[in-house]
Amino acid sequence: MRHAAALPDPFADADAAPRGLFRPTSTQQVTDYIRRQIFEGNLTVGERVPQDEIAAQLGVSRVPVREAVIALDREGWIMMQPHRGAYVVGLDENSTRDHYELLGRVYGFGARRAAERSTPEQINALAAVHRQLQAAAGPQEFSKLNRDFLRRIVSMAASRRVSATVRLMAVSIIPGDFFVEVPAAIKTHKRHLREIMKAMKAGDGEAVERETIATLRQEADLVVTLLTERGIIGRGASPA
Repeated sequence: MRHAAALPDPFADADAAPRGLFRPTSTQQVTDYIRRQIFEGNLTVGERVPQDEIAAQLGVSRVPVREAVIALDREGWIMMQPHRGAYVVGLDENSTRDHYELLGRVYGFGARRAAERSTPEQINALAAVHRQLQAAAGPQEFSKLNRDFLRRIVSMAASRRVSATVRLMAVSIIPGDFFVEVPAAIKTHKRHLREIMKAMKAGDGEAVERETIATLRQEADLVVTLLTERGIIGRGASPA
C-alpha cells in the first residue's frame, strides 16, 4: 500500500453536500483518507487494512483509525473480522445507488421546502449563483459555486431539521472533489439545475423535489460506472 504524507483536505466535498455545514473530526479525516486509498487502488479488494501503519503515516493515535474502520465497515467499504483485522471488500451496486437515492430524497425535500418558503430576494440571489453555475467551465469553479447554491437552498428551507439531516447525510462515496473525479456530472447538473431554478421561481416545490431526485439518480449511474471501472464494484472478495 502507498500512502500520502498528510491528511486529506478536511473540507473535502461530500457528494456535493453544502460545505461549511459541518466540521469533520480527525476520525472523519482518517475515514476520508482510507476511502481515497481504496478509490485510487492503493488498497485493493481482499487486502488487509494496515491500521498501525496508517496511524503512523498520518501522525494520529490508533483510536481515530479504529473508529474510521468501524465507520467504513458500516458503509460497506471494509469488512471487520474478529481477531483477524479489517479487509477491503469494495462496494456493491445496490448500496451505491441507494446512497444517491437517499441523498436525492433528503436534498429534494429540503429544496421543496425552500421553494415553498423562500422570499423573492432569496430567489433572486439564488438565480444569480445559478447564472454563474451555468457559465462555469472548470470542475473546481463549478464545485465552489454548487456548494454556494446548495447552502442557500438549505438556508431557504428555514428548518433546523433539514439542516441537521443534511449534515447526517454528508458522507462521500467519491473522495475529494466530486466534480473533479466525475466531470461528466457537470453536464447533468447544469441541465437539471435549469429546471430546478425554473421551478424555484414558480414556487413549484413538487417539481423542484422531482428534479433534485432525478439529478442524484443520474449521478448514481455515473458513479456506478466509475467504481466498476476501478474495480471497487463487481470484484468483491472474501478475505482468505
